[in-house]
Amino acid sequence: MPERNHFTNPPPRRLGALGIIRNPSGAVLMTEKAQDALRSEERKPWFHPGGCVEENEPLLDGLVRNVSAKLGITPTPGRLLAVHHMYDQQHPEHLSKEGVNFLFDCGVIDETTEFVFGGSIKGARWMLPDELEEHLPPFTAARTYAALRVLSGGDVEVLAGHPV
Repeated sequence: MPERNHFTNPPPRRLGALGIIRNPSGAVLMTEKAQDALRSEERKPWFHPGGCVEENEPLLDGLVRNVSAKLGITPTPGRLLAVHHMYDQQHPEHLSKEGVNFLFDCGVIDETTEFVFGGSIKGARWMLPDELEEHLPPFTAARTYAALRVLSGGDVEVLAGHPV
């Protein structure tokens, strides 16, 4: 295999900008993807609000664009909470392409906020920290716990790969 020149022939990678939105009770907002948007029927459908950033689009602009399009609300992204490097590898429930996800604090909103779902999103749900492992894919739960630790006074966390 020829050596890759990262300047003239960079590897393809996804960049994701995701938001951690909480309610006054400390629950985290998760969005539900429609079944046809999942890569596997067995994959849990709950994910952070946000999505992939377009080519040459700033991370925070992509986060606001995605949340606005999928939930009908305009978030106010704040500080970076976590960075998660996902490897290009096969898992029992899905194939993971390489990408880097950035999780930002998008503040606290009222749990009665009404959403207008768009794109691949069919629902939203508030989840307390003790519900995350039951309802979220392991990598999404790990990201969420990392973000919550940072919000409780920790430093930005850097995660890599899929939890076992």
